[in-house]
Amino acid sequence: MIEEIAYRPKYPLSGFIDYIWVGKSPNLTMDFVHHAALFTELIFSYGDDYDIRGINTEKINGRTGVQVLSGLKNRPFLTTTHGAYACIGLILKPFCYGILLPKLGSSSLEEVAAVLFDCLFTAENPDFAQAEKCLLRVFETVNTDPHLMRFEAHLATEMAGKGMLRDFSKLLLISQKSFIQKFRKHYFLTPSEYLNLYKVNKAVILLQNNSPERLTDIGLNAGFYDQSHFIRVFKKFSGYTPKEFSKFGAG
Repeated sequence: MIEEIAYRPKYPLSGFIDYIWVGKSPNLTMDFVHHAALFTELIFSYGDDYDIRGINTEKINGRTGVQVLSGLKNRPFLTTTHGAYACIGLILKPFCYGILLPKLGSSSLEEVAAVLFDCLFTAENPDFAQAEKCLLRVFETVNTDPHLMRFEAHLATEMAGKGMLRDFSKLLLISQKSFIQKFRKHYFLTPSEYLNLYKVNKAVILLQNNSPERLTDIGLNAGFYDQSHFIRVFKKFSGYTPKEFSKFGAG
């Protein structure tokens, strides 16, 4: 059995981190395939074997446990754990992969690993306020790129359909080439790959809340051009067709 705790940080940390989670189990064996997710995740593992396998994933054996950084993906990935399970994870904004990759294994993240262990694992009552103070020191000097933030805001308010990227490029004060270079530096995917990932994750939510008979409508509502486009892209990112995903509840 896994003991889990989840915490949503306050502003300004919430501009980078959506959730902090803690997971514990005296003995856990897990080999789980996930669909490509729309977030970056940094995990500190203090237990036995823990690994994430997939593109845009880095693992460092630090002085205080293992640090695993998992970014955006355009195909399924695998999480494995064997033995004592003791992890603290950060569910981060998608652009944080490019911010944290150079810091992996650094003294600043080693300090975070140690502080989080002390205030969230060994403390009788988890001290998330102390955890936030420590994590803020990692992000306090980070300046988010205004072009990337504008893209996220535009995507949140516009339908992610055909022509969205072309329309957005007209709003930029920099060249499309410069924007793509910035985007890849932070997200490690192209804007078009990210847009497909966005649509797949929107479809996942719709599939989990609708009947399989509405698959065509779900694809269109998620921003796909037609049913064949929906099936092709969804299977690449999740490993299942929409119908299979809906039937077996994969995720």
